[in-house]
Amino acid sequence: MTYFAFCIHNHQPVGNFPHVLEDAYENAYWPFLKLLSKYPSVKLTLHTSGFLLDWIARSHPEYIGLLKEMVSARQVEIMGGAHYEPVLSVIPECDRIGQIKMMADRIEELFGARPRGIWLAERVWEPTLPTTLKNAGVEYLLVDDYHFVRSGIPKEELGGYYITEDMGNTVKIFPGSETMRYMIPFQPVDSLEGYLRSLKTTLTRGKAAIYGDDGEKFGVWPGTHKSVYDEGWLKAFFKKIEESADWLRPVTLAGLIDAEDPLGRVYLPTTSYMEMGEWALPAPSSRAYGALMDDAAQWDNGSRIKQFVQGGIWRNFMAKYPEANWMHKRMLMVSMELGEARALKPGDKTLGEATRALYKAQCNDAYWHGVFGGLYLPHLRTAVYENLLTAERLVAEARGGGGNSIEKTDMDADGNDEVILKTAGLNLFFSPGIGGGLYEFDYMKKALNLSNVLTRWPEGYHHKLEKIATGGAFEAAKSIHDLLLVKEKGLDKLLTLDTRRRGSFVEHVIGRETTFAEFSANTHAELADFPYGRFECLVDDDGKGFSLSKWSDVKGVSVFVAKEIRPLGADGFTVSYRVDNDIVDARDDTPGEVLLAVELNLLLPCCDGPACLYNFKGVTPCEGARIDGTGIGLGSAGELSGVEGVSLIDKFTGVCVTIEVSTPVRLWRFPIYSVSLSEAGFEKIFQGACLVFLMPVNLDAPASTGFSFSVRVEAI
Repeated sequence: MTYFAFCIHNHQPVGNFPHVLEDAYENAYWPFLKLLSKYPSVKLTLHTSGFLLDWIARSHPEYIGLLKEMVSARQVEIMGGAHYEPVLSVIPECDRIGQIKMMADRIEELFGARPRGIWLAERVWEPTLPTTLKNAGVEYLLVDDYHFVRSGIPKEELGGYYITEDMGNTVKIFPGSETMRYMIPFQPVDSLEGYLRSLKTTLTRGKAAIYGDDGEKFGVWPGTHKSVYDEGWLKAFFKKIEESADWLRPVTLAGLIDAEDPLGRVYLPTTSYMEMGEWALPAPSSRAYGALMDDAAQWDNGSRIKQFVQGGIWRNFMAKYPEANWMHKRMLMVSMELGEARALKPGDKTLGEATRALYKAQCNDAYWHGVFGGLYLPHLRTAVYENLLTAERLVAEARGGGGNSIEKTDMDADGNDEVILKTAGLNLFFSPGIGGGLYEFDYMKKALNLSNVLTRWPEGYHHKLEKIATGGAFEAAKSIHDLLLVKEKGLDKLLTLDTRRRGSFVEHVIGRETTFAEFSANTHAELADFPYGRFECLVDDDGKGFSLSKWSDVKGVSVFVAKEIRPLGADGFTVSYRVDNDIVDARDDTPGEVLLAVELNLLLPCCDGPACLYNFKGVTPCEGARIDGTGIGLGSAGELSGVEGVSLIDKFTGVCVTIEVSTPVRLWRFPIYSVSLSEAGFEKIFQGACLVFLMPVNLDAPASTGFSFSVRVEAI
C-alpha cells in the first residue's frame, strides 16, 4: 500500500488588486474545492495564507462554510503558517512567533481546530528555524525533496517524514516531490498513475508519495483553467485516486504522522526550491546557472548534479536589489520601534493595530523577484510601505512623539550612515554615501513613499527576450518556470539598464552636447563622480536642517556642489544649491559651459495610468500640451524649456507633489519602464517618473552659482 499525501498552498500577497483575488477565486479556489467535495475519499492538506483567508471569509462565506464541513468530515486538514506569509528566517523572532500564533488563532476561530503544521513561505529553510517552530507550537512542516537531496539523502529514501532539530528543539519535516510538482496538473493522469505505482518498487525507505505546491496552478496559471476544468484533468485525477483504493491510500500530512514513524534524523542546508536558487543569483551567474541546469538535463543521469549544485540563497535578493534591502531594513527599524513601545505600554490597543500593520508589511512577495515574486510590481511595494508607515504612525501616536527631528544612522546596513529628517508630515531619508541622494520620501498623511522607484536592473533571462525578438525559438513550455510568452511587441527595445540605484536630488555634470535620448537610455558620459561618490554631511547648528557637500574633478577643474536641506512647514522641504569651481585662469582645454543635471525619481500609486498627470508652471507649450502645460501623463517623455515648477498629481489616490525651482530651467522627463518575466510572460512595467532639471554652469572662470528647489506634498 502506498500513501498519497496531497497538499495545496493558496496565496495572494498583501496589496494585490481585488479583481486579481476575485479572478483567482472564481477560476481556481472555488471550483477546486467544489470538485474535491464530490470525492470524499480524497484527502487534502490545505494552506491558505492569512491575507487571502481573511478576504475569502469576508467576500465568500460559502467557501468557508463548505471547507468547514470538509474539515469536520476529516477530508481536509487545515495547515497553518505565518499569517501574512513572510520569509520566516528574515524577520525578528518575536514577529515569527507572533505571525504563526495569529494564523493558528484565526484557523481555530474559523474551523474549530488548531493547526498542527505550517506552510513555510517559499520553502525558505534555515537550520535554526526548529527553535522558532517549537516555541510557536508547530509540530511539522513541508519543504521540497531538493532540500533533502542537498543533504545527501537520495530520493529513494524520501517516502515519509524526518525529524530535524536545533538546540534540541525538534520538528517533523516532509519532502515534497519535485517530480510530481512538474507532473501535476501538466501530465496525463495515466502518466501520474504510472509514477505512483512505480514508487512501490523504487522507494527504499517509507511508502508515501508527498506532494505540495501552489493552488493557483489549478486554474490561474496560463492555460490551466481550460485543461484542469474544461478538459477534465482534475476530475480525472480525483476519480483515479478514488478508484485506486486497493493500492493507494490518501492521507493528510498529520494523518501520515499518526500512521507512520519518522524515517530518521536529517539536517537540511540553507536553501529553498531549486528555481529560487537560480533567481537569487546576480544576472550573469543566474544565466550561467540556468544554462548549466539545461545542459545537465541532457546528460545521462544528469540529475545527479542536483545533489551537489545550488544557486544563491534567498537572502541574496537583498544584495541583488538595493530596493529590497532598503524595504527589509525599514521593516526591521519599524519592528524595533514597535518592540520598544510595547515594552513601555504592554496591551496597548493602538500598538496592537501597529503590530498587524507591521505583519502585513512583512509579506514576502515584494522583497524578491523570479518568475514569481513581486518586487517588480509597484502596487505590492506600495503596500509594504503603506503598512510600514501606518505602523510607524501608530507607534508615534502611542508614544506621544512628533515634531521635527534629524537622526544619523546606518539604516540600510551598508556601512554608511543615512541622515533622516522628520517633520510632522514627512520622512526624508538621504544617503550621503550614495551620491547624497534622497532614497525615501514619505508622505505620512497617505502612508505613501514617493521614492518607491525600482531601478532598471539586468536580469539573467533578458537574453531570452532578445532571442525571441530575433526569431529564435524555445521548446514548448511544460511548466510555469519555462513559459516564454510576450505580452506586447517591441519589449526588446525597452531593455535599457541602469548602473546605479535611482534616487532624487542626485547631481550629474554632463556636456552641453548630451542629448535627451542619451541620458534617458543611460548612455551619456558622466563628467564627475557626484552620482556615485560620498558627500560630507553636516547638521545645522539649530538642528533643523543639514547640508551635503562634495568636490569632484570635471576635466581638470575642481567643482564643489553643496546642498542644504531644510523643512518647509509640515509637508514640505527645500533643497538649496551652491555650485563653485576653483579655476584661476582659463586654459585651452577648459571645459567651458557644462550642465548640472539634478535628477529626481518619483512614483505615485496610479503609476502611468490616466489618473496620474503632470502640471507644468511657466512651460513653453509643445508636444500637444495645452498652454497651461497640463494634461500630460506620467508615461510621457520629452523636453520643456522655461519651467518654473512641476506638479505630479494622482487623482485617484488624492495626492499632489509640487516642485518649484528658483530660476526657470530646461526640463527632461521620461518614464522608467522595466522589462521583467512573470508567470504571465515578459511584460513592461512602469517603475517611476524621472525628472531632470538642467542648469548651465560656466567653468571658464571662477564662479559661484546658486539656486533652490521647494517641494510640497498635499492631499487633494
